[in-house]
Amino acid sequence: MTTAVSTTTAPPAISDRFNFVFSGNGRYGVCLRTDDDGVALERWTLTPEETRCQTIPDVAVDRGTHALALDDGRILLGGHSTADRHELALLQPVDGTFSPQRLGAIPPLWGGRLLPSPNPDQLGFLVTLDDLEHSTIWRILAPAGPAEPIMQVPGCLTGGVWLDDEARVLGINQILDGSRSSGITVDLVQGTWKRIWSVSGTSSDRILLYSLRSKLIIVSSNASGWERLGWGRLGDPTVHFPESVHRPGYAREALALDDRGERLLVHEVAGAVSRLLIHTPGLDGLELLAGPTGRISAPATWAGNLIRFRFSTPCRTPTIATVELGPAPRWSASCRTELDVQHGGPQAELITLEGPAGPIEAIVYGGPDWRQREHLVVALHGGPLSAWRFEFEPLFHCLSAHGVAVVAPNYRGSTGYGEEHLRAVIGNWGGPDLDDVLELGKSLNKDRRRHQLTGPVVLGLSYGAFLGLLAACHEPELWSGCVAVAPFLSGARLHHSADVAVRHRIEQLGGLRQIDDGFGPRDVLAACAGLSAPLLLMHGSKDGAVPVEQSRMLRRRLLELGRTEGADFDYVEVDSDHAGLVRDQPSDLNQRVVSFCRTRPRTSSHSAGKWNESVTHNRKRYHCGQL
Repeated sequence: MTTAVSTTTAPPAISDRFNFVFSGNGRYGVCLRTDDDGVALERWTLTPEETRCQTIPDVAVDRGTHALALDDGRILLGGHSTADRHELALLQPVDGTFSPQRLGAIPPLWGGRLLPSPNPDQLGFLVTLDDLEHSTIWRILAPAGPAEPIMQVPGCLTGGVWLDDEARVLGINQILDGSRSSGITVDLVQGTWKRIWSVSGTSSDRILLYSLRSKLIIVSSNASGWERLGWGRLGDPTVHFPESVHRPGYAREALALDDRGERLLVHEVAGAVSRLLIHTPGLDGLELLAGPTGRISAPATWAGNLIRFRFSTPCRTPTIATVELGPAPRWSASCRTELDVQHGGPQAELITLEGPAGPIEAIVYGGPDWRQREHLVVALHGGPLSAWRFEFEPLFHCLSAHGVAVVAPNYRGSTGYGEEHLRAVIGNWGGPDLDDVLELGKSLNKDRRRHQLTGPVVLGLSYGAFLGLLAACHEPELWSGCVAVAPFLSGARLHHSADVAVRHRIEQLGGLRQIDDGFGPRDVLAACAGLSAPLLLMHGSKDGAVPVEQSRMLRRRLLELGRTEGADFDYVEVDSDHAGLVRDQPSDLNQRVVSFCRTRPRTSSHSAGKWNESVTHNRKRYHCGQL
C-alpha cells in the first residue's frame, strides 16, 4: 500500500496551526499559528461560497492563549499576562481590522478555558482549574465587564455542553483524583451540581454533545473495557450503545451533531489515516464520507449541508476542510494559504514494512530512495496506545527539509490497527513493540551496509524515547545515534515519581509487570552500560507527566559509567512542561535534533567492547532465537 504526497521545494521555515475553535453557528473560526516569528491569531470566515483566513496583527498571543469565536464575528480571548494573571479581552471587527478591548483579569490559576454562551446577553464563560481538586466557573458579561465567579465545583472540569438556551444548566465532565471521569450537570442559578452520567465506580464516562432542538445527548464510556459511543434523550434513563458505531481496536470520536440534532458525525482512525462516518441514532449502520488521505481531528461544525473540521496532511499545515453533503458529497481543503505553499517541500508516503509478527504500516519521508539516504531516522511515537498519523509533523518536516529521511512505524501497541495489534503491549511494555523496532533496525541495516552507510538514528518521544533507549542499549550495533525526548526509565520508576493520573494510567496498561523472557530488564538505567552510540537527551524541567528526574538519573548513571558529556552524550534541559516539548515541538529544539542527526552520529568515544557481560549475554540469547 502506498499513498504519496510530493512537491519540489523545501520550506524555509516551519509553521503550524493549533487550537481551532468554531463559533456556535459555524460561520467563523479561530486558531493559533506558530512560526519562527512566534505565535499569531488567525480568524476564519466561513460562508457557503468560500473560506477566508485572516491573520490578526498587533494582538499579543502565546501558546497558552484561549480564543473563542463568537456568532457575531467578535473574538473572546483569554490568556496570561506578564504579571501572571489571566487576562480577558474582546476583539471587535471594524472595517476589516480588529479593535481590542480589555475586559480585566482574574487571579493567577493553574489553567483556564473559554466556553461560548447561548445567551446573547453574555459574552461567554471561563472554566478555571484552581488547584488539583477544584474548578471554578466564571461568567463574562456583555458589554465590557469583569468576569464574575459563579460557583466552585470539586475536581477538574472538561468539555461542556449547554442543556438550555439561557446558559443556566451546563453539562460537563468531572475528573476526580486525577483518573476517572463522570458527567455532571451544573445549575448556575441554584449554584448546585449533580452526577447524571456514571456507569460504574471504576469507568470513565463523559458527556460529549447535546442538541437543544432534539434533546439528543451523545455520551461515551469505557466500562466495557473499550471507549464506546452511546446516545439517549435528556430525561430518558435509557442509553443506547449501537454495535454499528463500535469497532474494537479502532478509535471512534463523536465530532458534531447536525443542526436538527438528528445525525451524528463520527471520526474513525483507521491505521494512520482518518475516515468520516454519519450515524443516525435509532437506525443501524454508518454512512461513509469517502475523502482524501490525511488526518481529521476535532473540532467540527455541521450547519445545513456543510460540514467543516480540522484537516492535515504531512505536506500541509492544518487547515479547515469542508464536506458539502449531497448525492455525491464534495470535499475541499479550504483556503489554500501562503502557509500551504510554504510547506510544500518534503515528500511523504504510507508504506508497509515486514515485522516479526506481521506487516507494520509506516509513514516515510525522503522519496523512493529513502532507505539509501545518507541520514536516516527511525521515529518512535509516544504512548503506549498511540500512533503516528498521516498529518503535518513539524519535526519530521524539519528533518526532511534538511535532507534527513524519516521512517515512522506504527509497531505493535499502536492504535488504529485492531484489537490484537493494540493489546500486544498491555502488560508487555518493551516486549512486542521493542521486537518490532529491533527487527526494523536489522532490516534497514542490511540495506544500508550494501550502500556503505551507517545505521539509522533511533528517535523517540516519551514512551517512544523509553523504547528507543532500550533498543539502543540492547542492540547498539544497529544504531548510529539515539535521540530521547522526555523519556522515562521503566514503568516502575515512572510509577514511583509520577502524579496520580499517570500512576493510574501505568496500572491500567500493565506498565508495572516485569517481562520474564531472558532478554533482560526493560529498565534503561539497568541496561545503559550497553549504550555505545551518541545520545541526545532532552527533557523539560516542568514536566508533570514524565518528571525530569528520569533524565537526570540517566545522565548521572552515564557519568558514573565513564561517559563524557559533550562527547558521548548531550543533555538538554529546557524550561518547559511535557506538552511544550513533546507536542508543541519548539523550532529551536527541532533544529538541535536536526543538527545532531546530521553531524553527531556515528561513533561515540566509548568503545563497544565495554558493554557489560549481562547485556552481551542477553543479546546472544536473543540472536539464538531462544526468546
